[in-house]
Amino acid sequence: RRNASEWGGAVELVYGDMRLCTPGAKADILISELLGSFGDNELAPECMDVATARLMQPDGVSIPSRYAAYVAPLSSSLLHARASKSTGGYGLETPYVVNVHAARVLAPAQRVWAFDHPAPDGSAMLFERFASVSFVVSAASVVHGLVGYFDATLHGSQSLSTLPQTHTPNMDSWFPMFFPLKASISLTPLNVEAGDNISVSMWRRSIASRVWYEWAVEAPTAASSVHNINGHEYAIGK
Repeated sequence: RRNASEWGGAVELVYGDMRLCTPGAKADILISELLGSFGDNELAPECMDVATARLMQPDGVSIPSRYAAYVAPLSSSLLHARASKSTGGYGLETPYVVNVHAARVLAPAQRVWAFDHPAPDGSAMLFERFASVSFVVSAASVVHGLVGYFDATLHGSQSLSTLPQTHTPNMDSWFPMFFPLKASISLTPLNVEAGDNISVSMWRRSIASRVWYEWAVEAPTAASSVHNINGHEYAIGK
C-alpha cells in the first residue's frame, strides 16, 4: 500500500525463496532480516550464503555483514521447570526463546562462533560449527542451562546486540535463548561453588534437510550428557 501511495511504485516485491530467485540484475546492497535469538537459528547462514552469491554484486554490501552467537551458564529453577513440562516430556532437549527473569547468569557470556557475509576471501562457508568454552562461576548455585545471545554488525559501526553488557538501547525485538539441561550423567544436579570452572561444549549441526544444536556442560562434580543428539528433539527444517 505504501509502495502505491507514497513511493510511486518504485519498490518491486518478489515472492519466493531467496535461494532460488534469479533477478534481472544483481544488487549493490542486500538487506536481510533473518537474525534469530541465537543469531543463526533461523537459517541465516544457509540462506544468506546463497543469496549473496546469486543476488549481490561481487563488491556489494551485505546487511548484516557479520553476526556471532554467545552462551553463558544460567541458574533458573523457574525456566527449567517450565521447560521440563513442555513437548511431551522431552522439553529439556529443546532450546527456547525466553524473556529471562527469575534467573541468574553465573558468568559473563562468551562467543562460540560467528558468520560473515560474504564469506572472507570468497571461501566456502562452513555451516557446521563447534566450540568449547570455559567459565568461572560467580556464586554457588545449580546450573539449570545455558542462556544464548547474539550480536551483529550491520554495516560499518552500526550494530545490534542482545548481550547484557552491550544491549542495544530500547530494542526488544529479540529475547535470549535458553538451552536447558537434564540431570547429569550420574543423575545429580550440576551444583557449583563460587570460583568453580565449568566447561560448555556447543555444536551447530547442518545436513541437507535441517539444522540443529547440541550442547553439554561439565562441572567439577558432575557432567551432563550431550543434548539433542542428531536433532532428535529439535531441528530447523531447510
